[in-house]
Amino acid sequence: MQARYSRTNQALHWVTVLCMLAILPLAWVMTNAKEGTAFSMALFNWHKTLGVIVLLVTLWRIAHAIYWVFFFALIWMPVTGFLTSGYGGHATKLFNLVQTPELLPKNKGLSDLFAGLHGAGQWAIYILIGLHLGAVAFHLIGRRDGLLGRMLPAYAAEPSPDMSRDARTPGYRPTPLPAE
Repeated sequence: MQARYSRTNQALHWVTVLCMLAILPLAWVMTNAKEGTAFSMALFNWHKTLGVIVLLVTLWRIAHAIYWVFFFALIWMPVTGFLTSGYGGHATKLFNLVQTPELLPKNKGLSDLFAGLHGAGQWAIYILIGLHLGAVAFHLIGRRDGLLGRMLPAYAAEPSPDMSRDARTPGYRPTPLPAE
């Protein structure tokens, strides 16, 4: 049996379901209602409001899926790069020292295909890095939840709970360390 989704994921799912169950009939009624009436305008506004809720919930859920997309892209890039190079007849020399065998026959069409896929992946990487850095900034500056500490070495200590609370106080100034 598979593990249950978290309560948060369950709630987000059902919020989306409820919004969609309202959005679809609203769309049918609003497109058939007399245009320009208060009733028609109210339907459009409710449709848009629920649409914004679906958008925000989905963006939140996608932010968690970004990690898997990132992992996929980090596999995609070296594989498409290898296939571009291999089908292009360009053997790889690791560290500019170790010659690797040519495993693929030269094929310009396949080389061009994988070069295009590799180039598309490049833009995905740029976007994913931007999203990732945005999430880091959000956790570091916005939430101040210490999440960054999960990626730092063990000796890079997390701030104490007192420090975290004090740092959120308006006008807080840390006490300078004594000079050695």
